[in-house]
Amino acid sequence: MNTFAQRIFIMNISRYLPFLSLFICLACDFSHRIDTSAVVKEMKSKQVKRVLPEQIVSQVDTWGQALEKNPKALPVEISFKTYQGPAQELIKQVADKKIKEVLDAISYSVEHQQTVPASIQKNATGDSLFYIFQQANGETTLFGFSKSSIIQNMDRPLIK
Repeated sequence: MNTFAQRIFIMNISRYLPFLSLFICLACDFSHRIDTSAVVKEMKSKQVKRVLPEQIVSQVDTWGQALEKNPKALPVEISFKTYQGPAQELIKQVADKKIKEVLDAISYSVEHQQTVPASIQKNATGDSLFYIFQQANGETTLFGFSKSSIIQNMDRPLIK
């Protein structure tokens, strides 16, 4: 009796199998695809990169020289702070101890009419770099970049 019941069951299933497979195929919509290129691009930009300290300093030097020539030379997405004025007044504006010492040295050099070359300095905590240069009119300009901002916006050929 089992064999007869099994045959009837198989006949009923085989009768509905084409309709069932057609329903499954129609239920799957293959025409609607999600565009993932933007997500892939964002994930690659946030990917962990191996960046050496020399590369970070080189990037700050490149950006600082560009800003020295043209204050609007960098793209908008690169964030930095700008301090400008006589070195004695900048000492009051900047909160970092190490940068205050550098500005004090620049102030001393300006008082003794010595030339002050452009330099890159880390702050006391080491999480930011400052490009410091002396303008022709005697004012000192500081451009402060955070390390995370530098790494995120670094030129791709410099990253290994």
